[in-house]
Amino acid sequence: MKYTSLRNALLATIGASCFLTHAPTASAETEKKEAAAEHKKGAAPTPASLVGDMQKAVAFIAKSAKDKISTKSKEASPFWSALKDSSKAIDELEAGVKAKDAKMLTGLDGLGMSLQQLSASWAVLDGSHEGLKVGQGVIALSKAYETYLFHFGPAVARTKMGGEITEEEKTQLVNGRAEVAKLQPQLIALEAKAKPKTYQQRLAKDLVILCEEMDKITGNDLKTYLKYLYQFNRLKYTVAAYNNLADAWYPAYAEEWKKTAPAAKSVGSEGGYAKTAVAYYKDWDYTSESVKHYGNYYDCTEEVSSSITIEEESTYESYTESYSEESATEESSEETAEINEEVSVDEAEDSTLAEDMESGGDDDSADDDGDSDDDGSADEDSGDDDGGDDE
Repeated sequence: MKYTSLRNALLATIGASCFLTHAPTASAETEKKEAAAEHKKGAAPTPASLVGDMQKAVAFIAKSAKDKISTKSKEASPFWSALKDSSKAIDELEAGVKAKDAKMLTGLDGLGMSLQQLSASWAVLDGSHEGLKVGQGVIALSKAYETYLFHFGPAVARTKMGGEITEEEKTQLVNGRAEVAKLQPQLIALEAKAKPKTYQQRLAKDLVILCEEMDKITGNDLKTYLKYLYQFNRLKYTVAAYNNLADAWYPAYAEEWKKTAPAAKSVGSEGGYAKTAVAYYKDWDYTSESVKHYGNYYDCTEEVSSSITIEEESTYESYTESYSEESATEESSEETAEINEEVSVDEAEDSTLAEDMESGGDDDSADDDGDSDDDGSADEDSGDDDGGDDE
């Protein structure tokens, strides 16, 4: 059985310019040249335009997958379910942007989880559906989501709110660390029970690595809080997505998850922004603002957005949201072969299976999200204009 390189997950249809590192501006002159280049590609993205690009990306994925990836397939159920959940989350995000209310945050949160599941499931199924442009749509959706999150998400709003870390935020930080401390040894034990060189092992290992990365975030100030809570949400979304993949694809191993890592089913109950994030937006009219520096945004999204008409967007939204898991009863031998494929699990892996798909397998692409210190806020919005790590 051949080895599958998870870092080779990118489709040849996507231009390499999408994955080049976007370095911080070195001077005012450089910034002016960069801004001019950006505006040749398209207008500065706004919350509304980013949501629109997300909707088009979902339609593009559905259009690419329709009649090629069966909605009746049991193996493809995590993919179609995640696409459906993504569409509904974007609808809620759009409603929240228009009303400037908490639906924006719940939609953004829901999309964070469904996008992890969509990306990871496609990273696995890709090999049985060569030639489809689904991956291009996943990358465009991820880029629009990240750009929204890093410029208009909770970490940015909290930074603009100012002040010192509150007692409630300190409590959230303590609770989050306690949950990770409880979960981490359970995940290590779960990884040890997995058959080597399988996707089961890769899923567990991804979560262990995310926990290890969070152990490195020390301190108790506001910036630490923002960085930790951003990474906690990243863990929460990945845990939820991978639980669903294990349930659908590896039922026997899923039973080990329930016995060995029960905390993985409920991670995030205390650690997120849910209790406090709404207040962050009280004095920020974010819907009237636009992204200042958006680098290669249009390199990643323009082809996808421009290829979907208004009519297609509506048609494929209805198609996607009408999906039913209960009707997925047929087995696909090709998809089953991919799910059970032998894979290379790199001990030095520093990104998740979902992130490999979203970045196109490019090791440097994480630097291109504009959030160099992974605190959930774009560098220009959090003061990290040197591109360094301000832990």
